[in-house]
Amino acid sequence: MMFYRTASLVSAMAAAALVVACDRNPGEDVVQARKEAQEEIARIQREAEQKIAEARREAQEEIAEARREARQERAGVREDVAEERRELEEALKGARHDTKEEYIEYARKRARLLELRAAELKAQAPTVPAVDRGPVDQALQEIEAKHREVIGALNELGKDTRQPWSSARAEIDRKLSELEQRVDAAGGAAKAAAKPAR
Repeated sequence: MMFYRTASLVSAMAAAALVVACDRNPGEDVVQARKEAQEEIARIQREAEQKIAEARREAQEEIAEARREARQERAGVREDVAEERRELEEALKGARHDTKEEYIEYARKRARLLELRAAELKAQAPTVPAVDRGPVDQALQEIEAKHREVIGALNELGKDTRQPWSSARAEIDRKLSELEQRVDAAGGAAKAAAKPAR
């Protein structure tokens, strides 16, 4: 008895659905399909926009984190360089350079100190306006070349050479002085170029 009731109820519902379907106008079906399609497109577009916004947010967070890490790394490098500079300056104050070995050690430390100063100038170069960067870049290249020249002369001095010690020392002193003057000049030029015009 229950089965017949359920079956007749299902049959009645199917018949009602058929009547509603037959009563429906084919134009209404097209309108309904369009409406559903537009709603689906809008939903997909919203989801895509949300995913794009989330990806942008994640990318911005990663960029910000990378910048923070780079700033911390640069700060650490600057601290290390400053510490090495202090140590070199202190070592040079009391350095003896009477013997050839002492002089070579002294001159290498002095050359390293000038190299660190040049590296600081090189790090500041990007802050110089593009118009003024040419002379600063040129000065930095000249400093690098002069530094290589000093190191080469010190390497030669470390070998047994026929050049008298006093003349070799005078030549290296001259090269170191020239290097120091170029570093000082480049530092002044970089500071002048980095200052905003008033």
